[in-house]
Amino acid sequence: MNNDIWKEKIEGMFLGIAIGDALGMPVEQWTLEEIQQQYRRVEDYLDPGNHKWFSGKLRKGMWTDDTQLTLVIAESLITQGRIDMEDLARRHVKAMEQTDVGWGGSTRKAVKRLQAGTNWVDSGFPEKPGHGLGNGVVMKIAPIAAYIAAHYEKPIRPRISVQELIGRMMDVTCMTHRTRMAFAATHTHVHALNYCLQTHQGFSRVAFQNRILMMSRMGDNPILDPGGFETDRFPKRMTELAETDWTKKSAKEISDAFGQGTSYVYNSLPFSYAFFLKAPDSIETLYEVVSAGGDTDSNGSIVGGMLGALNGRKIFPQHLIDGLWQKDLILETAKRFCERFDAQSGPDKSDQD
Repeated sequence: MNNDIWKEKIEGMFLGIAIGDALGMPVEQWTLEEIQQQYRRVEDYLDPGNHKWFSGKLRKGMWTDDTQLTLVIAESLITQGRIDMEDLARRHVKAMEQTDVGWGGSTRKAVKRLQAGTNWVDSGFPEKPGHGLGNGVVMKIAPIAAYIAAHYEKPIRPRISVQELIGRMMDVTCMTHRTRMAFAATHTHVHALNYCLQTHQGFSRVAFQNRILMMSRMGDNPILDPGGFETDRFPKRMTELAETDWTKKSAKEISDAFGQGTSYVYNSLPFSYAFFLKAPDSIETLYEVVSAGGDTDSNGSIVGGMLGALNGRKIFPQHLIDGLWQKDLILETAKRFCERFDAQSGPDKSDQD
């Protein structure tokens, strides 16, 4: 893959995260039926109106914590040139002090512990069973996926092994969500994004589904659930995803299959993947997922990031780019990310998958 294609994909990934986030923000936690009744389908930025979280705080075209924390991770990688947990912890605290609008409970509580002096190793322990199972890590992990994709193909220094990279992914996850479910989902989504970044022709649904199923099993680490409290297993969801042809399913059928796309990552990530698999090369996919209800800003950012990573920025209509809040910051971050990791050739291995 040549340099221009690689940069186009990185730019598309960052834009897609922010665009999907901003499209979904005004209807977050609405049901599919409520969105259909009010708007039929979301195809442009909307004002949040009387939204219980965003009214008076955000305007049409603005993004939320999904993009905010994605940029936090990207800036740390650009500045440090590696996954530096001390730096990431400091940046999360600073971000929360600026605004925590839209933040999930697990992330907010963990970062407050960091702010109070708790070490990042201990900050993400759930307060009780059932906590720490949201999508607060998968929604922000894309820069690390891109860093890993570049790292495998280029003379990045310092070099670290595959096992060390897995360990760093676990550290990032456990800083806010120290649960078996959260890491299985994070490990899965990093590899889903890597597949999209590494593929520039011949996307294979079968190869994509096989990869994420395998990675969900590899990330299902019982060490992160020592009490055996987590009854749901993320690989089960990826198995269900792989057993169905989602191209033939309606938005209602996908919603019913995956718990209405709620912020529980057991629902939100396979929900988002099912929509992506319907049409991974079409902007219609993004409109459909943010119109399907649930955790719409996170689901939109997840799908938007994958669409951009696979197809580049060209998949996004100009009106969505022009209307995006702080679009210059998004594009400048993508540019600096490529420069920091010296995108001279870009990854290309997955064309062999």
